[in-house]
Amino acid sequence: MAGPDEGQRTSVLLPGERLGLDLDERCPEFEELLLAPPLHGIRPDGHDWLRQRYEEIVPLVLPAALRAVEHGEPVDRECLARLRTVAAASAGDPRVDVSVVLRGALPAIRVFALVMHTATRGRSVSPDHAARTMLAMSRASLVAHELGSCWAEAWARERRRPVAAPAAQAAPAAAVTTGEIDLVAGAPGLDETEERMLALAAHGLSNEQIAKETSYSRQAVAWHLGRLMRSWKAPNRTAMVSVAFVKGWIRSRCAPRAAARTWPPELGSGSGPGPGSATELGAGSATYDDAP
Repeated sequence: MAGPDEGQRTSVLLPGERLGLDLDERCPEFEELLLAPPLHGIRPDGHDWLRQRYEEIVPLVLPAALRAVEHGEPVDRECLARLRTVAAASAGDPRVDVSVVLRGALPAIRVFALVMHTATRGRSVSPDHAARTMLAMSRASLVAHELGSCWAEAWARERRRPVAAPAAQAAPAAAVTTGEIDLVAGAPGLDETEERMLALAAHGLSNEQIAKETSYSRQAVAWHLGRLMRSWKAPNRTAMVSVAFVKGWIRSRCAPRAAARTWPPELGSGSGPGPGSATELGAGSATYDDAP
């Protein structure tokens, strides 16, 4: 049996191929919408905070984000570096809840979907154009997730910088020495093993590295950390650690300079991916192993 007419087949764009939608030339249109983002689904007490963050972030990242979607390229490294700087600067603001941070990219995805829908509404759209629009939505979701994760990681890293504490304050049971910093973990419902695993995960160790330090199997580590993610409704390890820092279940304290062992560098240090770590979309900002 003869196949369908070749002229009616929908072309498939591979990653790295230009969409032909001229998205990177439409910055003013997107910027106007993003500076008044749709905030339904975001905690009402976080609306003002998130609007202020969009006012800071949109001018910095929008051109690079649209280019990444249009051309299928990684987000520019300099753009990500600027985003981390802005995130760190806002970490001292006490008004924000972690749920607002983790959902911060949703308004941007909604704006992109609205523009794509408006561009095709009431028009006769060819199969080829429809395929390009769907691919644009897929790429935009990945780019928004990448930018949101990059922001949240830098924000969480800055939030966990050590602060002065009363000398008599008792530390949680599980402590991990990391050169000049101790991370101590303690949360309701966690046993000593899970507290130690959580502290090690906060320093960016992979499941395999945590298994070696705790004498558990890699599968057991994945099970314990997976239980914490499910219990705290965290979609990945980055979110799990962010929740723990914000809730005060992980804290930092100074430790002797001559530590017995040196761990991998701090979260988001830009040193490159390690074993089991998750990398940025086509870039190289490795931090956590998001798989349990």
